Amino acid sequence: MSEADLFPEKKLLLGGFAGLAAAIIGAIVWAVVTVTTKYQIGWMALGVGALVGFALRIGNGGKAFGVLGAFLALFGCVLGNYLSLIAFASAEEHVPFFTMLNNADPTKIINAMWDDFVSASVLFYAIAAYEGYKFSAFRPSSVSSALDSATQPKSAGVVQGDQVDAQGRR
Repeated sequence: MSEADLFPEKKLLLGGFAGLAAAIIGAIVWAVVTVTTKYQIGWMALGVGALVGFALRIGNGGKAFGVLGAFLALFGCVLGNYLSLIAFASAEEHVPFFTMLNNADPTKIINAMWDDFVSASVLFYAIAAYEGYKFSAFRPSSVSSALDSATQPKSAGVVQGDQVDAQGRR
């Protein structure tokens, strides 16, 4: 029995920290792409969801990891939008980003996010949450066993009696 089987909460905690780090990295990438292109690309949500889901695979998978993955993927998308708005405001006001981040009124930013919230945002947020759930709930052990069985040589169409030995005899 492995340590992960004995202490599953350790894997959940480790996976949670990895997922949180992935959500923050995904949010930063989301903000950089949005500010650089001056356009919010909704498909970034897929990347954030997949990144969070794969980071959570440090754990063993399962329903708890899936729920955590969905939540963290959604958090990463919302944080990416928040950071994008901060970056746009800092460029408009000619103020450094971190100064704007420290001095910005969160309620104004959230109201701006709500005004920008359209049905497409809901769709992409839902896709991100699904990706976060799907990739983190999947158990890696079932992948390795499926790969092991897929790499086994198969003797398709060959009957045991039809095989030839080293001297050419049946």
